[in-house]
Amino acid sequence: MKKLRKDSKFSSLTDAQRDSLAELMLSGKAGLEEVKEWLGKKGVKVSLQSISEYYRNHVLPSKWRRMNRVATALNKVPDAAATDAAHRAVAQKVFELSTDPKADPKLLSEFYKLMLAGQKQAVDERKLALLEAKAKAADAAQEALRQDGLTPEEREQKIREIFGLV
Repeated sequence: MKKLRKDSKFSSLTDAQRDSLAELMLSGKAGLEEVKEWLGKKGVKVSLQSISEYYRNHVLPSKWRRMNRVATALNKVPDAAATDAAHRAVAQKVFELSTDPKADPKLLSEFYKLMLAGQKQAVDERKLALLEAKAKAADAAQEALRQDGLTPEEREQKIREIFGLV
């Protein structure tokens, strides 16, 4: 990222104003003309080319550094926790969109489908874990039945222990 020159018209903005400018530019809700108008209200008169260069040299690198920090932090999170966090984030977005009267119904529908898919995946994972535990218990019971030297009562007791019926 290039350092902001002292004679740059953008250097007359406060840090908070530059943060607001970056937020405006990254929101996708304002084009170059709207940014130029916003800057004009702050007393900064610049060309569209200057705004574009500022975006390329200062706003985008800042965004990329932030994305890199987030990606690094996410890489340190265990997969199960990341998946759970992603499901919660989608559910939160569904809630926010459902309470926003200006929300795009198609976007709400897509997020809702994602939320339902995540819930279904969680249920399927739980079912798989239960089936695996059940199969493991059945294998252990089969092994108990094949053990020599156990009386029928001892085999029954061992099977009860395996299935948690004691």
